[in-house]
Amino acid sequence: MKILILDTSPVRRGAQVFAAELGIRWREMGHGVRKVYLYEGNKDDERVFLDKEDVVMPFSAHSFFEKFPTVQPGLLKSLGNLLQEYQPDVLLLNGSRTLKYGAFLKRSSKMDFVMVSRVIDNPAYWNSKRIIKSYYKKWVIPALDGAVGVSEASLLAMKGHYAFSKPTKVIHRSFEERKFMGAPSRRAARKMLNLEENDEVVLFLGSFSKQKRPDRFLEIVDHLSQRRPKLKALMVGNGELYPAYRKQLEANPFVFHFGYQSDVAPYLAAADLLLLTSDTEGLPGVVLEAAYFGVPTVGALVGGIQECVEDGESGYLIKGGVVHQFCVKVDFLLDHPEKRSSMGQRAKDIVKERFDLQKSADQFLEFFSVLTKNPQA
Repeated sequence: MKILILDTSPVRRGAQVFAAELGIRWREMGHGVRKVYLYEGNKDDERVFLDKEDVVMPFSAHSFFEKFPTVQPGLLKSLGNLLQEYQPDVLLLNGSRTLKYGAFLKRSSKMDFVMVSRVIDNPAYWNSKRIIKSYYKKWVIPALDGAVGVSEASLLAMKGHYAFSKPTKVIHRSFEERKFMGAPSRRAARKMLNLEENDEVVLFLGSFSKQKRPDRFLEIVDHLSQRRPKLKALMVGNGELYPAYRKQLEANPFVFHFGYQSDVAPYLAAADLLLLTSDTEGLPGVVLEAAYFGVPTVGALVGGIQECVEDGESGYLIKGGVVHQFCVKVDFLLDHPEKRSSMGQRAKDIVKERFDLQKSADQFLEFFSVLTKNPQA
């Protein structure tokens, strides 16, 4: 099978990393895979692995044409040429603006290919404005042949928001265990990061963006630090909002900001708890990665998190992201290391049982096969 993955830009974010890992696995299985990125993105950002056949288009996401007529004519023409050259069986859209470009390609092409979208998050959060929603609901989304949700919650939200009735399937986000080969032990990781064995380490791992709510994490830390002198709050990541937080981070003796890290293993290995403070998520890959290290999550009850965290068994879920409730659960787990350890072990077991990359790769291929054999399924 020949699969063309259309993505936004080759930055190392969760959705892009997972698509790249899927591509590598499919190539190892003998399938043809090519990744095409709409925009160059910030060249200073860390990038995903690019194979020699992959293409990064020399266009900017900030072009006026993205607003009207919503696509860049030159970019659309170049994508059409690549599509014609590669002749894929499947065009896999990795969310965001790839959907509108995919719709233009599908509607203008005479080629016979199946187009599938990965539903990464809740579209109601991102496309809430009436005009944008109408544009997607009436013109973009109907061009799809099928959709794959990273979680049941994401897929249900997409089907409800756009009244989508074509074939769908839930294929959970998973991750590539091989990237953690050679990861340090907890003791070694703490030594690397100048942490003491008895430090109480909570971790924020993600971008400084509106939806990830770094402000909520910092508020939790402020409350906890008043009664926990050994608290160490690690923040790993950068993002558009980082400059607004820089002085606050530098002034807080309990917070340690490490910026973007291509290798997050030491931070996960060193942590006692992962705090997920987001307002919206699809299925958070960072929760799976933390679980691999036996680190339980205390997270806001959003998106598909309850599909990878068993509340009270492998972590705690906080309705409404209430800061006080976060603090109660974090206090309890830091005060009860045995419970924290048992939760971490359960989290690790869940990841091994349910979130294997090979299983995800196989499920995608099965779904593609059904659609290519019967595009009107």
